[in-house]
Amino acid sequence: MDSIRAYARDEATLSAAKARLSELVRIPSVGAPAEGPFPFGREAARVLEAALSIGQKAGFVTENHDYYCGSVILPGEGEGEVGIICHLDVVPAGSGWIYPPFELTEKDGLLIGRGAEDNKGSVVAALAAMEYLKMSNVKLPFSVRLILGCNEESGMEDLPYFLKVRKAPFFSFTPDSDYPVCHGEKGIAEMELNLGCAGDEILDISGGMASNAVADKAEILLVESCAKRLPEVLPEGISVEKTAAGVFVRAAGKAAHAAKPEGSVNAIGLLASFLTDFEILNQESRQAKAFAYLKKVLADYYGEGLGIAASDEKMGSLTCIGGLIRLQNGCIMQNFNIRYPVSANMQELFEHARKLAEAEGLELTLPRDSKGYYFSPDRPEIAALTRACEEALGKKMQPYVMGGGTYARVFPDTVAFGIGTGEEPTALGPGRGGAHQRDEYIKVDTLALGTEVITRALLELAALKK
Repeated sequence: MDSIRAYARDEATLSAAKARLSELVRIPSVGAPAEGPFPFGREAARVLEAALSIGQKAGFVTENHDYYCGSVILPGEGEGEVGIICHLDVVPAGSGWIYPPFELTEKDGLLIGRGAEDNKGSVVAALAAMEYLKMSNVKLPFSVRLILGCNEESGMEDLPYFLKVRKAPFFSFTPDSDYPVCHGEKGIAEMELNLGCAGDEILDISGGMASNAVADKAEILLVESCAKRLPEVLPEGISVEKTAAGVFVRAAGKAAHAAKPEGSVNAIGLLASFLTDFEILNQESRQAKAFAYLKKVLADYYGEGLGIAASDEKMGSLTCIGGLIRLQNGCIMQNFNIRYPVSANMQELFEHARKLAEAEGLELTLPRDSKGYYFSPDRPEIAALTRACEEALGKKMQPYVMGGGTYARVFPDTVAFGIGTGEEPTALGPGRGGAHQRDEYIKVDTLALGTEVITRALLELAALKK
């Protein structure tokens, strides 16, 4: 075993990484509205302070970029920098966890807690890699800048601010995907469908945890008179509770990241299908017609119901999920999260979908459209990162494209790179263990491998400068 691999798997290295990860996971760093000097809320600021303190104690130079993000820097001998970009913010935990979401639990080789995989584990792996180079007195021809973002999950407004106050590294990677190297990401758009006013029968409705996750729970509160239309036998995934406040109809699905929706079950779609199939709402009402349309557009994951299906050879098919439904100013609003190939024109797709919704008497808007990126897999830096993976994993690997959205889309000359292995998180049962799921975890082995691969990657990039 060479020195890098031995270091990455050494008990002292792993013990330090676990302690750091525990410190970061304890902070519920879900993005929030600006509060005083904290642009993404107090908890995002608190986790940034904790991470910078860890970096400072490890002997690195640190910078706080006005709480938008921060940097931990390993100085090199050249003027340029290589960036490693991670994020400290997380999606809401939601309910139904077996283990406490904001306390790191180690069990059977798993490190369980919100953000353990996405993306706090990568932070501690990158720090350990930088420590190895520092302790080994390796002279890199560039500085290494670990950038710690605080707004990846809900807008990515942190890195544009960084570019206002600092110069971008000549090349960066974000360890927020799977090995080996993602050389292209689909565009990401969000559409909002206004289903109209709640009407006389709907008292409240809610569903989903985040726009970029398939909703695993949804519920609607109906007036008592709707109870007479309920079937005696409820379909799978549907439950009913009659209360003094009204009749709750709840749907339970299976969550997944919006970039990989296959195999998930959208609870909002289940709820819309139930209301429609059993004619729970007054069939003459606008609301009944709106939910029939919602059933149709949530019936697939490829935008066919919305009329926006698209694909190309480089990036595959467009995907579309319903992430959130809620009442807003008396109107029922449904959010759609769309991942589309770079060859598609989202504005044209939206206009087509808008006209189809308009024909149903509904309003559709496009509040967000983030363009994707595509680099040639033959780019020298991409080849260097691929070699680092092959050295660590002992097998040939090919760069790939994906539907996930990382910092690579908003930062110059950046690709997504590990530290995930692509293995399905099945250790805790279906619907658990993955990014944005309950009981999110990272394996101890994955953390060690991440340290090794990042170390080798920095050395491979250094070799390009010789």
